[in-house]
Amino acid sequence: MKFSLYTLLLFSFFGYTQHSISAIILDSAENSPLEFVGVYNSKDHTMTNADGRFQFSSSLDSVTIYRPGYETIKASFSHLKDTIFLEKSILELDEVVVTNQKSILQEVYELLNINYSNEPFKEKFMLRAISKYNGEMHRIEDITGKLSIKNMFTDDTIKESKKDFIVELTNMRKLGLKTDDKNAYLVFPSIKSLKKDLTDIKITESKYDITEHKYNNGENTKVVFNKTSDSTDIKGYYILENSNLAVKEFKIEMFFKKSKFNNNKWLFYKTNYVNRHVFFKKDSKTDLYYLNSGSIKFSVITTDEEKSFEGKHDLNVILTTSENFGNFKVTKNANATKDLFKLDYPYNPNYWDVQNQLLLTDEMTAFIEKVQDPENNFKITSNLKN
Repeated sequence: MKFSLYTLLLFSFFGYTQHSISAIILDSAENSPLEFVGVYNSKDHTMTNADGRFQFSSSLDSVTIYRPGYETIKASFSHLKDTIFLEKSILELDEVVVTNQKSILQEVYELLNINYSNEPFKEKFMLRAISKYNGEMHRIEDITGKLSIKNMFTDDTIKESKKDFIVELTNMRKLGLKTDDKNAYLVFPSIKSLKKDLTDIKITESKYDITEHKYNNGENTKVVFNKTSDSTDIKGYYILENSNLAVKEFKIEMFFKKSKFNNNKWLFYKTNYVNRHVFFKKDSKTDLYYLNSGSIKFSVITTDEEKSFEGKHDLNVILTTSENFGNFKVTKNANATKDLFKLDYPYNPNYWDVQNQLLLTDEMTAFIEKVQDPENNFKITSNLKN
């Protein structure tokens, strides 16, 4: 049987359908936006931003919506609405206070090199850094790239060379004010320090009150820890996979109530809050877990010797990864230990106009329009004109 070229093209067109959805995901109990919700299938992936919003497109008509601690949704595109509610998993057993016995966390730490890669690996990443000054947006930066990493978990006892952590930038957009109204500059973390901090998931158990909660028909355990002193309050939790004691989620918040000011010339500064929140995911090919996404938030208070003013800098850095344990080349073109906002790479509007891995929030969009308005005479750092 012969087919005309038109018929073949028509058949090809109808045989390939692109499904798409834009929606917001909310906590069903609190009706509040959920950040870091994974939206994916076997071919494509994205995640929600701070507004709980996402845009997802795929040639496959299947969507999985997942965040640890919540019920997973699996559906076709047509069955999803523009507002999606996730329900928290129900804790099924009473809490158990951990005493002097060998704790579950000791076992978790002993299994890190089994559940996670202890060999060199590669991955792709997207990074977003947002800073605010006295509650107002101050800088934004989005970066995509590739990493070659020797060790997933590092500490001060592991010596690394420059070849053990290689960064290749592939896209960047950044825009922000050079300094605050007192001519002070908030230093951003480097890609290497960010990755190290996000994988720092150990606590000194003897210093914390620890409780355990089993849920999901015994498949998961939530380990809650906290410590209170005159100077510091610390609280957080782990979500564990009970079958292998792998960490699926880790969160720690630190409130510094009596931290002392440091000073650099005339400027006095201190950190009063730190929040680390990370999510790990199991790779279907290697059966090893990897850092899928995470964020670091901290607040820094600034003043002068006379305390004539008080400024508050807030920084939130978000990292997501993909193609973990990939077999691709990583060519160094950036300094892994340099301040994120001082890295340089050309702006490519063709990429940023269509990417949907992490959408701009409404606040970020308004900030970009405000700073780029020619009537506003801001001193800015940006690559958007490249």
